[in-house]
Amino acid sequence: MKQSISELHLLTGIDRRRIGRALADLTPKKGPKGALLYESTDALPALYLTPADGDTYDLTAERARLAHHQANKAALEAKALIGALVPVEEVADVVGEEYANVRAKLLSLPSKVAPSLVGLTTREIKAELDDLVREALTELSADEGAEHG
Repeated sequence: MKQSISELHLLTGIDRRRIGRALADLTPKKGPKGALLYESTDALPALYLTPADGDTYDLTAERARLAHHQANKAALEAKALIGALVPVEEVADVVGEEYANVRAKLLSLPSKVAPSLVGLTTREIKAELDDLVREALTELSADEGAEHG
């Protein structure tokens, strides 16, 4: 069936200028009142298989690209099934929990240490604080292994 650019515009909703550019390589027939008529079996593939920027699609390349992405998706799904991948939300939850633990332990140090520091020298205070910080860090590393290991 032969269609003019105006008829193709009405059928497809594609802009007339874009239709004209997409059909530039096709040979039209002269219709009534000088209208250019295009065979719809040639015109429609030219319209729908040509992107708006004028490049043409390479069907083989597009199939290869699709197969590549499908293979990547399947590989990720397989890794997730065997537990080799961890969802980002789970990691964020664990890290957030660990940060909260670190914050709580560090904020508790002053009230825990203050009574034992009365009357000590600067060197003794520093040694006491070093011991408590190392103890808190050891607890944190031990908690991580016990909860998530």
